[in-house]
Amino acid sequence: MRYCQIRRTAEPKIIGVTTGASQVEIEYDAIHSDYLSFENHFSGYNKEFWETQYKVKTLSPPTFNGILRKKAKVTDLMKYGQMFSFLNFIYSQKFIDILKVFDVENYSTFPFQIKDVKELYHLLFLETITRKEIIFDKSIIYTGHKVLNNLKYYNINSEQEYENLLKEVPLATFEKIAISKQHYAKDMISVQGAGTYFYSEKLIDFLLDCNITGMEISYKNSIQLEFV
Repeated sequence: MRYCQIRRTAEPKIIGVTTGASQVEIEYDAIHSDYLSFENHFSGYNKEFWETQYKVKTLSPPTFNGILRKKAKVTDLMKYGQMFSFLNFIYSQKFIDILKVFDVENYSTFPFQIKDVKELYHLLFLETITRKEIIFDKSIIYTGHKVLNNLKYYNINSEQEYENLLKEVPLATFEKIAISKQHYAKDMISVQGAGTYFYSEKLIDFLLDCNITGMEISYKNSIQLEFV
């Protein structure tokens, strides 16, 4: 089964905004205690985030509210600002309903209402395969760009070697990520360090058949997944 990553498209004709920025501006009272615990957890300063993913299901903030930016168009997948760490997009109810009938495990949603938009949206977090579970000696890590003819590959065999590399070369990234074969056939997969979620070809085809808007499917530029 083939997997590809999906991002929010930056095409102005689809999203309305011309700078590739967010379509929605979040409005919430960050001082409110129910929001504060959520914000503290989904924070880049939360050093224990990956080890405490189980806490996500205990969070129940009130509905987030947002407004469309000037000229922004409504799509099923949208960028919002100011963004919480690890929660890159908001998803329409239509999008979420599709996930419910596929093999998508251990995910949490948080309601997000946009002013003057009838459909409810959601923040989405999918339980993530952490670096500790990546099989580094089967993965491929590199720096540079093919078009600039400056690609460089690194021989990394462990999480510690990868962390050491990032200290020296922060822009090092994955060309291929190897994970346990127990994850094979799931329709949506999240891996720490991959940036965005991986979707099965089956789920992607269904999203397209349902005319889900706002997606950019990385058929050519997606990180490869290998199941070992």
